Amino acid sequence: MLKKAAFYDFLNRRSDCDFDQFMAESVEDEHYINWNEYLLPHDYGDAEEEYKAIRGSCALFDVSPLRKIRVRGVGAGAFLDHLFTRPVGTLASMRATYVIYCNEDGSLKDDSILYKFDDDDYLLMPSDVDHSPYFESLREQIGVADVSFTECTDSWVGFAIQGPRSAAALLTMGFEGVEQLKPFQVRDYTIRDGTVRIARVGFTADLGFECWFEPGLADAMMRHIQSARLAMNIAIPGYGLSALQACRLEGGFVVAGWDFSTELDPTPGFERSPYEVGLGWLVNLEGSEFVGREALMERTENGHDYALRCFESDSKTAPEDGSALRAGSSEDATVVGLVNCSNWSWGLGKTIGNASMQSEYADLESAWVEIAGDLHEVTLSRGPLLSLDRRNEVPASVEIDPGGL
Repeated sequence: MLKKAAFYDFLNRRSDCDFDQFMAESVEDEHYINWNEYLLPHDYGDAEEEYKAIRGSCALFDVSPLRKIRVRGVGAGAFLDHLFTRPVGTLASMRATYVIYCNEDGSLKDDSILYKFDDDDYLLMPSDVDHSPYFESLREQIGVADVSFTECTDSWVGFAIQGPRSAAALLTMGFEGVEQLKPFQVRDYTIRDGTVRIARVGFTADLGFECWFEPGLADAMMRHIQSARLAMNIAIPGYGLSALQACRLEGGFVVAGWDFSTELDPTPGFERSPYEVGLGWLVNLEGSEFVGREALMERTENGHDYALRCFESDSKTAPEDGSALRAGSSEDATVVGLVNCSNWSWGLGKTIGNASMQSEYADLESAWVEIAGDLHEVTLSRGPLLSLDRRNEVPASVEIDPGGL
């Protein structure tokens, strides 16, 4: 049986259906997914309501199930510089950053958020995979001493609070100066029972923050959230996978397993290099000698096989993952790419998604896909489909009513 995440009961709005009943009556992938052995529901009662709260006010996502690996020691920076596709050892302390790492053949192994607390203290957050055994093997291979890897998934719980009123909500909870945090900056706050670590990060392409703390502080944080709900007279609901998918696809973000193959989701032929999923900006070929560098240099010289594109469709039914995108008449149609993943966007009023296009067709502006036996046109673009200035503005807005899109 899947485990219940730290804030499930607090966020659940199904008054007549607790966790055990939901598990018994629901179907995996149709109503929830297995996220690192925890249950992540598609929604906590109403996905559209959750989406609208993110874009028009603010909402909460239980990030507690994220895999967490503490990387410590004087050799931590040198090791990570060899692992990631760009150096992080010189990153300022109390910062977060987005990182990717490759296999020797240049294909993506995973992507993660990395927190640097100090020169010898990092926290890596891949979504699912415990990479500790691989890290140990790589450490021995490259001869970096004085670095350790500790799997600490259950040692930290937390929530993401996302949306235009997220800074105002945290300020109302008592976290003074949170609106002054720059994107990816991290700050510790002391509350009566302990420390809350807040970072200005998120995965909704909106203004947002993540709050991390020891499990014993969860009840106190729930009380802070409830007090903000009352003081601001807003719902601050929880949101599940469906609203998250809509928001991240609007922002053109990728997810390991959905947009490229991983060891947990091995799909032959779906291996992709960083350049083939729009993450080439995270690669510094002139930096350190990272894993997969030579292969990426060769791929760059010879050209890439695929390109990531966003797509939009007026169909209210989403195409199946892996569906072929075709160009030309149905009689002589050419397969030009495939659907990685898709979701309905309540804000755009369309089905949107990410597509993996064969490089020779990367400049196509449209294609078609079969959905439930019918042919539907999709428009293709480089994305993102939605770009919000408030996501990066400093100070973040703490207006009472900042509005939605």
